[in-house]
Amino acid sequence: MAVHNITYKNKEIDKSINNELGKAFSFFKKLKIGSIGSRRLIIENFSDGLNNLKMNVSGIQYANIEIRPLGLIVHINKGIYTYAWTIPFYQLSIFNGDFFTLHSQGQFIQFNKIKSIKENKAFIHKLFELKANFRPQ
Repeated sequence: MAVHNITYKNKEIDKSINNELGKAFSFFKKLKIGSIGSRRLIIENFSDGLNNLKMNVSGIQYANIEIRPLGLIVHINKGIYTYAWTIPFYQLSIFNGDFFTLHSQGQFIQFNKIKSIKENKAFIHKLFELKANFRPQ
């Protein structure tokens, strides 16, 4: 599990993310696949290991999911900072219960299903398909 502060451009962090999850899809690959990014999702809860990403003040906290060839990046906004939680597909577990939840290596983020599911339904379906069809190289 890797969490990176990506508020400011850092070549070493970009290189680390690209090594772990593959480079971002090209323009033509994005057109072929369709949407590779979710709309914003409302975060409801973090696991203890990710609790440091929770905002210190009350309010709604948002995240976006970006698909990469070997996994996904959860972009988490915490005030003026942006963090990236990288999750390879082979470590990803997705649960769709009372919340839409992403798990990896004992950590999780729960998203508000009622407020976020309508505008992200097609994206979440694509995420389930990519996870189910992923074959390690």
